[in-house]
Amino acid sequence: MKKILFPLFLTFLASTAIEAKQDSFLFGHEDNVHIIVNNRVLAKVNGRAISVIDVMKKMDVLFFRQFPQYTSSVPARFQYYQANWKNVVKDIIDKELILADAAESTIPVTNGDIRQEMENLFGPNIIDNLDKIGMTHDEAWNIVKSDISLRRMAYFKVHMKSMREVTPQAIRSEYTEFAKNNITPESYVYQVITVRDANAEKGKEVADKIKNELENKKIELAEFGDQLKTNSPYGTDTIVSVSEEFNHSTKEMSDAFKEVVLKLEAGKFSDTIAQKSRANNSTVYRIFKLIEKNLGGAVAFHEVETKIKEKLQNIAAEKEMTAYLKKLHQYFDVQESYLTEFKDDNYQPFTMK
Repeated sequence: MKKILFPLFLTFLASTAIEAKQDSFLFGHEDNVHIIVNNRVLAKVNGRAISVIDVMKKMDVLFFRQFPQYTSSVPARFQYYQANWKNVVKDIIDKELILADAAESTIPVTNGDIRQEMENLFGPNIIDNLDKIGMTHDEAWNIVKSDISLRRMAYFKVHMKSMREVTPQAIRSEYTEFAKNNITPESYVYQVITVRDANAEKGKEVADKIKNELENKKIELAEFGDQLKTNSPYGTDTIVSVSEEFNHSTKEMSDAFKEVVLKLEAGKFSDTIAQKSRANNSTVYRIFKLIEKNLGGAVAFHEVETKIKEKLQNIAAEKEMTAYLKKLHQYFDVQESYLTEFKDDNYQPFTMK
């Protein structure tokens, strides 16, 4: 449950394992295969026995939510069961403890709430979709009712507390540390017009003419670049090119480029500059245009405030949830011995034949 948004805890979904298996769902074969359930009691919580069947039904709901397109694929469901059943057992145990606490706290859940959630989860054709995963309407109803109770209980017992911990002062303090370690370097967005000609005088003459037309708005740089791609007006001996927009820090620029670009104002063109080509050491003429100058420095507070707030709330929620579950385990006297047997890799609740 680390480093996830708090509400995602309530799905009881082992997302890492699911992602690892997702692509392999495509490679199962359906011919004459079925899943055998080696049913047994996996744990007892508050007087209720949790069996392999209970775990399977919970995974069926999660599987339908995550991979509805593979609902009828036996290999896909089997792989999902194998990847997630241990995590779902633990989640069900924690869930049962929270629901037991909810029963004592009388958190209300109306039939209208459940019907709406059922439709959101299974769509308007609820019965048909439940048939696809082998679940009755009553079973799905009870699972959805429990999930709603769980969300509301967790909100009151965990989320509200965690929100109170994340004060404006805490967010500012976190931002100060973040800004200190995330300094953005100064950068420049610019383009370069390059003129090459074996006749240096002609090359400079063409470059000066281009600069004059650009500065006096006789041509726009973007249109000029497109024009050169289709029909250059300068003949075959004079090669003119317009670069893409560069976005470079001072460390990324060559000394020759830096000397020109750093002196420009945004939106302005440089004078025609004679420089040596690195390709063949010939003289080329360049005109630089500075499009934008980004001063860099620390990221503005308003740009990261929401991200920092979510991070702090996640940390606080994880801390509160851990403390809350620990308290419930003690209050309902949950015996931890249930963990030992099914952690043995030799035990497999599901097989496919």
